[in-house]
Amino acid sequence: MRVHDWLPISAAALVTGAMALLLASVLTQNGDDAAATLMIVEEASGRWLGGALMFFIASVGLVLGLPSIIVLVRGPGRRTTMAACAVLAIGYIGTAAYAAMLVFLRSLVVTDSVDAEALAEVSDEAGLLTFVAIWIGAFYIGELLLAVALLRAGTEVIGLWVPALLLAHVVVSLGARAAPDWVSQASVLLAALPLCAIGIRVTQPT
Repeated sequence: MRVHDWLPISAAALVTGAMALLLASVLTQNGDDAAATLMIVEEASGRWLGGALMFFIASVGLVLGLPSIIVLVRGPGRRTTMAACAVLAIGYIGTAAYAAMLVFLRSLVVTDSVDAEALAEVSDEAGLLTFVAIWIGAFYIGELLLAVALLRAGTEVIGLWVPALLLAHVVVSLGARAAPDWVSQASVLLAALPLCAIGIRVTQPT
């Protein structure tokens, strides 16, 4: 299969994955603590399940969309792009695991198999924290590498606003821990828009 045969499929998957990630962040709102999160899942278990499904779709779409990112940068920055995609793949695949974890949490909540105290203890478990750190770290490092690669590639490949938003997403996300929840949710838009732009740009004639 030639490049121009599968490239539109990969680009469409990238856009779909980015939009699914954005929708998932809206559907799965975490509380300020374990008790608040437990209440959210109890009151909106259907929405929580929908959010988990969107995270899974995002994982599949973003992984399938990685080749379109690699194809976009063919000159300066190509090696950095490949490194970025390798790191991002860890984050994107980890998103599927996160989706499964959300479904499992919902199952525990709707069957009254967990309380706020137990959930708080699980949330502080070292293995879980390590997984989350690697998963989130892969996202941030991958986005930083991709932003650097796109800056090196120049405006003839894609507009400067794309790497600028990727960098902004990392900065805002790192500072969102002390900010309201809507800031964290809105920051996902800073990651989704550049990915959509890449998916659209790679299918355009050069």
